[in-house]
Amino acid sequence: MKMKHTLLAAAALSLLSTTASAVDWGGYFRVGPGQKQTTGDGAKCFGGNMEGGTYRLGNECNTYGEFMLSQGGQAGGVDYKAYLMTNMFKEGSDIGDTKVGVNQIYAEGKGFDIAPNQTFWIGKRFYGRADVHIVDTFFVNMSGTGAGVDGIDLGLGSLNVAVFRDGDDSTNPGTRLNLDLNGIKTNPGGTLRVTSVFSDFSGTGGKGGFGLSLQHNQSGVFGGENTAWLQYAQGSAYLNMAFGGGTDDSDQKRWRFVDSMQWTKGPLTGQAILVFGKQGTSNNKETFNTIGGRAAYAFTKNFKLQGELGISSHKPQGGQTDRLTKFTIAPTLSVGPNFYDRPEFRFYVSSFSFNDAYKATRGLTKSSATAVGFQVETWF
Repeated sequence: MKMKHTLLAAAALSLLSTTASAVDWGGYFRVGPGQKQTTGDGAKCFGGNMEGGTYRLGNECNTYGEFMLSQGGQAGGVDYKAYLMTNMFKEGSDIGDTKVGVNQIYAEGKGFDIAPNQTFWIGKRFYGRADVHIVDTFFVNMSGTGAGVDGIDLGLGSLNVAVFRDGDDSTNPGTRLNLDLNGIKTNPGGTLRVTSVFSDFSGTGGKGGFGLSLQHNQSGVFGGENTAWLQYAQGSAYLNMAFGGGTDDSDQKRWRFVDSMQWTKGPLTGQAILVFGKQGTSNNKETFNTIGGRAAYAFTKNFKLQGELGISSHKPQGGQTDRLTKFTIAPTLSVGPNFYDRPEFRFYVSSFSFNDAYKATRGLTKSSATAVGFQVETWF
């Protein structure tokens, strides 16, 4: 009997071992103690009144993590894979009462006999995202619950097509179509991506919309890489090629230009960004802009000193320009000297200054603030 139990236990362990080896696990998180109040004159994190105007180093008053499980297989000549990603979010340093959610759950397959070279997918997922890391902003972000086919060869590039649906339980549900053409060669070291969105909200007060994004990637620029976006959207479509406001009509127009440089190989690395644009209706427009960057110098393989400076401005029609200036210095321990080497273990000191117009938008009486803290950031 003892031998039988031993054999059963060994078989169970073998099965678990086999199952575990077939499951991929990865993720991201940031966490650490620090001054992380977010409201009033005691606030320790600040962002510009615009998308892409929040410089994140030493300026994240929250704990966040996302963790992905995936498992693939093959059947009937089809390679398939299923994904599940959970996430957690909590303001401040403490992770008690953390909000936990599911931000991806979908499956994909490739090798179907009617279209063997294309990938088909259905579910809730991150889709077609393109970001600038130092401001934690995805300037293209078509994520949502949908269905699509990727990898349609058009000769000049590869086309992805997807349809998304949102708000079925509301009185104004939305549907959007995304077309995403990638890999158009424009010049030596340069490629163009053309992304469009067509949106329609079919309920009470629902409107349609359209958007177009041109993204150019260029290698070999001053020893680094450059990415530039020129984007336009109107109505119920937004600049990131996702949904905008469901009742926004064609008078609601938005445009922006984004340019980002990055140098990712040590010892001297960094990333910079410039954004300017305008949005609103014919009688209620606002302009916005930001410029900033992060630089890091690795004195050794595992120690670097980072600094980040950002200036963000926003002006409503008929109003005053609000302005935020942020500077952070962060001695950092890392597993390597490169920009994206993680994990990073940081001690940071951040300084913020703002003008009277910015103070009015946030209900502040002070013109400056300082924050001190520790943070670990990693992905795996």
